[in-house]
Amino acid sequence: MTARRTRLLLSAALSGGLLWMAGCEAPAPEGEDNDVTVETRNAMVTGAFQTASRSESLIFLPDEEAPWTGLLAASLTGGGFDIFNIDGQTIISAAGPELRGLAGVSNFALRGETFPLLFGVDDTGQLRGFVVVSETEEVIELPLESETALPASAGVCLYDQGIGYVELALLSEESEARIVRVRDAGGSGLTLEQRDVRALPFPARSCSGADEDLLVAGPTAGLARIAPDGAQTAFAAGLSVADVSYTELLGRPVALVASAQTGLVSVYDARTLDLIVDVQFEDGLNAPAFERPTALAVTEANYGGMAFSSGIVAVYDAADSSIKLVAREVLSRTVVSGDEA
Repeated sequence: MTARRTRLLLSAALSGGLLWMAGCEAPAPEGEDNDVTVETRNAMVTGAFQTASRSESLIFLPDEEAPWTGLLAASLTGGGFDIFNIDGQTIISAAGPELRGLAGVSNFALRGETFPLLFGVDDTGQLRGFVVVSETEEVIELPLESETALPASAGVCLYDQGIGYVELALLSEESEARIVRVRDAGGSGLTLEQRDVRALPFPARSCSGADEDLLVAGPTAGLARIAPDGAQTAFAAGLSVADVSYTELLGRPVALVASAQTGLVSVYDARTLDLIVDVQFEDGLNAPAFERPTALAVTEANYGGMAFSSGIVAVYDAADSSIKLVAREVLSRTVVSGDEA
């Protein structure tokens, strides 16, 4: 599809609706003991690149058909987006609102074509949605339509994706998470439908979908796993959590937590939230060590080449305003070293 056709398609389909864009601590379950000494292991950073602006959140946008063309999107302090390829080249730089949290998918079906979508919460607590158009190097805001008003939110994350829809978890300013389904129903924008509301043990600021459960975290409140019925099935207290992501390492479900205070990435068993290991990422070849990671993202998708064929972990390091990459395979080997390796 040509760049001109892409632009005309979106303009016609969504005419008139587009905006162009260049705590408290919860109690642990009874009998749970989180005061466990765990060793810190060391690993090397795989790659890094400088950024022109401070990043608030990161999200991967892989390309299954051409893995080496996969993207990494960053929402920026002060507003806007920078979208990079895996070599650190800025592919798109666009204006936009400052967003708290960033969720996205790389292959959303929109009016007969497939585009990456980004979602975030602005400074008024409202959910905003955007489509990434690589052909014209633009990020376009999409109207979001809901029959019922959604309360102000403090964060957002991807909960699930299926044929024709995306489900997001919206973290309210109070202690709730709302599961919202986003669809292209043929209207002037995307349709929002609230599917579920879950009570949380504390006001959360970051989250990650974990199968049907939800991992939620706060800057001082800790980390909790919430089941579909709202039950708290696991809790880790006393944590300083900048960001949390869910993935699997060698078949084991884990929660990755970045701490700006310690510079560590902590790996938790995602089922029990028992700490498995703390990882200190040290200097690699032309890739400085983690110092103050404030945003974290992980993907299991192939990004091409030997290093990133099984996925990547990315952090934004506020200490030197850079994005640092670690091959997911490196993290897997580090987690099992000393236990099974």
